[in-house]
Amino acid sequence: MAVLLIGHADESILRAVNRFNYMTAAQVGRLLYPGARDENRYVQRRLRRLTEANYLLRLRELPTPRIGSAPHVFTLADGGRRYLSSRGVILTSPYYRPSEERQKAVDNPFMEHTLAAVDVLVAAEMLCRDYLVSMPCLLTERQLKRMNVRVQPMRRPTTSQTAVIPDAWFVLVAGAHDPVCIALELDRGTEGQQHWRRKVASLVAWAEGPYREAFQADNLTVAVVVPTIARRVQLAAWTHEELAAIDRAELADIFLFTRASPVATDPFEFFFDPLWHSATQTAFVSLLDAPPPAAVPVEDKPTEPAESSPSPSIGSRPTVSTEWGEVEREVE
Repeated sequence: MAVLLIGHADESILRAVNRFNYMTAAQVGRLLYPGARDENRYVQRRLRRLTEANYLLRLRELPTPRIGSAPHVFTLADGGRRYLSSRGVILTSPYYRPSEERQKAVDNPFMEHTLAAVDVLVAAEMLCRDYLVSMPCLLTERQLKRMNVRVQPMRRPTTSQTAVIPDAWFVLVAGAHDPVCIALELDRGTEGQQHWRRKVASLVAWAEGPYREAFQADNLTVAVVVPTIARRVQLAAWTHEELAAIDRAELADIFLFTRASPVATDPFEFFFDPLWHSATQTAFVSLLDAPPPAAVPVEDKPTEPAESSPSPSIGSRPTVSTEWGEVEREVE
């Protein structure tokens, strides 16, 4: 097994993979090297070295896209877990079984859905890096599953209790404004009306029941990212109908929908521009209010001197990826 001296660049990668559980080279590149124009070759070399030294586990390739090669997915291995623990970093997963991780990667829908959620979280992290925004709390789907918060869906007495597990839950604080608590839902266009409406009824029961105590939060926004405009309109309509059926029409504004891509859209625009619709579909709104007036200058992170590499450019715009497609501006 290769012996590797962990430097700042390697530790940054390990911390990021720990934070999000799973990452591709493209996601690491967007987060840590947004100014690089080498098609992630430097990041791929770093990931390969960390994998060979057992700091990362490289999972199977995802399905090959129409253009380009199939990306690998990476998660922390034993070496990376021990290293971060020795640095006082809290591991987001309490245990590690390589066979289980490899089995999860075989489930293409699960992994693609998980990585789509990571795209949003990476965009949020980039926003915090470049602007007067902080993310004091982040829980991934894996962490939320361990909380096992269960509710009785509203107005469904014969339905058994269900666990409410968003794709992520995180808090964003813009400048001096109050924290905004966001439950993320990634829609891939596969859920039917009954399933979605039952989810809405469960989310309402969650918000009005155990949510405040379990998360120590007094507000909630359910941010739903969808693949198309038609799907956005469809889910918003189903949500509006379900809220009316359970006498909670006043909660329509906590459900926000967008088809904007967190990859192809600049993070500032994704969170601060009016790219979101409430369940009432009356007008476009922003996910966060009143953007901070200016970016916060941050010094570039150092890289390993022994290897030529692109500098981690803080504040530059990320490379646009095609894995979500082009962002589509809507005009009404």
